[in-house]
Amino acid sequence: MATNYEKLIKRVNAAKANKVLWEHHIRECYRYAMPQRNTIDKWSKGSKKREYVFDSTAEDALEDFATRMELELVPPNLNWMKLEVGTDIPEEEQDKVNEYLEQTTDIVFNHIKSSNFSSQIHEAFLDLGISTGAVIVEAGDGIQSSLNFRCVSLSELILEQSSKGIIDTVFREFQIPVQDIPDTWKGAKLNEKLKQLIKDKPTTEVPILEGVYKEGNKYQSIVVFKEEKHYLIDETLESNPWVVFRESTIPGETMGRGRVMRALPDIKTLNKMVEDHLKAAAFTANPIYTATDDGVINPYTIRLQPGTILPVGSNANDNPTLRPLAPAGDYNVLQYDIGSLQDNIRRIMISKPFGNIEESPVRTATEMSIRNADMAKSSLGASGRIQNELLERLVARCVFVLKQAGKIAEFKVDGKEVAIKFTSPSSRSQDESQLAAIGRFMEFMQVLPPELVNEEIAVEKVPSEILDILGLPAKFKRTDEEKQMRQQQREQQAQQEQMMAAAQVEAQEQT
Repeated sequence: MATNYEKLIKRVNAAKANKVLWEHHIRECYRYAMPQRNTIDKWSKGSKKREYVFDSTAEDALEDFATRMELELVPPNLNWMKLEVGTDIPEEEQDKVNEYLEQTTDIVFNHIKSSNFSSQIHEAFLDLGISTGAVIVEAGDGIQSSLNFRCVSLSELILEQSSKGIIDTVFREFQIPVQDIPDTWKGAKLNEKLKQLIKDKPTTEVPILEGVYKEGNKYQSIVVFKEEKHYLIDETLESNPWVVFRESTIPGETMGRGRVMRALPDIKTLNKMVEDHLKAAAFTANPIYTATDDGVINPYTIRLQPGTILPVGSNANDNPTLRPLAPAGDYNVLQYDIGSLQDNIRRIMISKPFGNIEESPVRTATEMSIRNADMAKSSLGASGRIQNELLERLVARCVFVLKQAGKIAEFKVDGKEVAIKFTSPSSRSQDESQLAAIGRFMEFMQVLPPELVNEEIAVEKVPSEILDILGLPAKFKRTDEEKQMRQQQREQQAQQEQMMAAAQVEAQEQT
């Protein structure tokens, strides 16, 4: 379907008008928490971007936040989700389907781990810490992996929120070397000017508008060479390659409100206090002197440096010619306030929640368990949104791309045919409460008469439920055929025991 350029630009401009309202706030967040990644302002290559930063606590805390999010949600060395049967699959077929889906899950993660996913999602989590993260999931080269990921900088995003509350219409304006266009978008239709530039000046950067917007149940993907209003790509997609996610939002707002925004007052205050602290330290190391205006000392030529002999009018202790100016203020109070602000910023950013290892006292296993549980509870609300906006859409898109590449069979990840069970450390910490409840339930069952328990409770289903909660492979479960075979073996063994007992009784009677 051909896209009308004028209508497209009107839509993009409307979304840009909303973005402008956020730029000052986001710019401040970048200035103090991630200056090196600030691309909202125009910088020349190699520019110093940290000239306003006097304390690196916010930078370190944001890096810790991104690392923690990656390790808790999508750890590089683990399969952080598994595909399993949905609600529409008959119960008698579920075990076989689950075994197949386990193999499919392994295939999906083989491609994810062989791709650039880890590096790109980490960058997206950095942007999430400020406001909104974005990743494009597309087909890979098929050699190393059939998946490829592109993190899109927050400064380039132009977002439009749907009625469902998620971000499924995304535009992006940026400059790209003309020689990179064919590799970035396979099948791009180059006009004569672009072909000539690739031939004569391949490193020339050209303005590009890229985006996806929803049309009915499908998506329209466009890539436009803005200078000549030429469409490089204009195609209909069944799956949205953009995954845009937020940790926290306010109803009616499109951009997310990250943890750096929440901590920004403390970050700015800390930065100013450290600046003042450095000035105070400079005055302490190089104090200000007062001099008696007696015509002996010339304040315009005097040099206070080691080894210098100064001619003075008086060296008397009660009235010297030179006297250090007494400093005002309390240096120690400033140090205490700085430490308090640093701790508060780290708490908001979930950075070093248990303190530095070298500074923290030895903690018991029970205390660490309680602290971990408390930290998991405090992040449940945010993890729910991230699961919905990032993880579920990310998995669905990866499955779609791999199906298109012929790596896995055709099925739908919709909860009915195939569902997703997350097995990341974050998800498992949420399952611990359910496991604890099952453990308490089994303890209660031990004090009740066995015949009552067997009458009311399907105890045989408990081990299978525990296995599912722990996210263990379905191959650990016995199939229906194996269960029937074991049942037959038990019945045969019982019959043999009865026959042997009857034979023993008969032999005793004969004797």
